[in-house]
Amino acid sequence: MDYLEIERICRRGDTSPEAIHKRLVAARQMTGLTQKELAANAGIKYTTFRSQEQSGAPSVRLMSYYLAAFQVDFNFILGGDPARLPADVLQEIKKHLD
Repeated sequence: MDYLEIERICRRGDTSPEAIHKRLVAARQMTGLTQKELAANAGIKYTTFRSQEQSGAPSVRLMSYYLAAFQVDFNFILGGDPARLPADVLQEIKKHLD
């Protein structure tokens, strides 16, 4: 798969709530954690996490957790830019993107 295809799958440049939602779900699925587990690990309430993921509006705290724990960069979550994702993380996330 070439880089342009990867950018298409990641919806690079799409900052809509729907696109951010899809990237958040893919990032969570990559971790193998449930919503409840991830929320607890990130130190946020489950209902807050669920709301942020569903609405495509993650908090800085959630994005910081993804970066620190799984090397999922803010630029990927918010704008679909795969450039700063480690190769192994990108490979796993791609499995969960439409």
